[in-house]
Amino acid sequence: MNLLLHLEFFIAVAEEQHFGRAAARLGMTQPPLSQGVKKLERELGVTLFHRGSKGVVLTASGQALLPDAIDLIGQAQRFTDTARRRQAHERTLRVGVMPKVPTALVADLAATVRSFAGSGRVEVSIAPSADLVDQLGSGALDLGVIEHPALVDPLTGTDVVPLPLTLLVPASHPAAAQDPCGLSRLTGLRFASPPRSDGPAAYDLLGDAFARVGTDLDVINAPDDRWALALVAAGQAFALTADHTLSAPGVGRVRPGDESIRLRLRCLRSASADVPDRVLDAMAARIAGYAAAGQVTS
Repeated sequence: MNLLLHLEFFIAVAEEQHFGRAAARLGMTQPPLSQGVKKLERELGVTLFHRGSKGVVLTASGQALLPDAIDLIGQAQRFTDTARRRQAHERTLRVGVMPKVPTALVADLAATVRSFAGSGRVEVSIAPSADLVDQLGSGALDLGVIEHPALVDPLTGTDVVPLPLTLLVPASHPAAAQDPCGLSRLTGLRFASPPRSDGPAAYDLLGDAFARVGTDLDVINAPDDRWALALVAAGQAFALTADHTLSAPGVGRVRPGDESIRLRLRCLRSASADVPDRVLDAMAARIAGYAAAGQVTS
């Protein structure tokens, strides 16, 4: 027998002095409520109510037991509330972000999620989009920011938010004097980029943009912006970055001549994550704000 449930039946009938009103208060029909009270009486070995045509009245045993029943239900509720507070305090929201997301924006997204986490923790990890999708699918992550396009079913996601990209080129290269710079002008330079396996669909779309101007990408591996910036500064490569502050001596910043070149981001939620839509919406809004700031800067 579920003692707490049956004590709630007892208390409701005692306070309403009527089985029908008590059933309505509890959101149930009268027969199972009456049966539940009878079961409690059998379990306790006492009669709790005098039943009449107009309602019910507590017996002496019922009057004696009612305060303890109310106290037990109160203790159970306090126990549950304490457990829920502990859960909120100890909860960790796990967020994954792809490496191309600028450092300042990663921090902004972490702070945004933190504002919804109450007293819980926020953990942020950096991983390729393909890995993030897998981790979101398995429930290893609660939230993620990945590069679009990618196969994300059955994950819940926001609309795509595009970030403008800037070309980083060696300052000594002729392309540094072209703003905007046509993609065909990047001759003699390799492309510093994460590998195709990080996000195959997005990688292929970028390759198509270069193919349209008759240029084949000669890729040199650069897992993140730090690697890419170093390769550009060394005169070996060009790179694309969404970070509107990223620069270094010997590096020029120019706009790409093809406006279709963007870093397209989506905020995703694991199917198993208990995270409201407003958190995803807030993350997407912060990305859109960063994009707008970048356009003003450039």
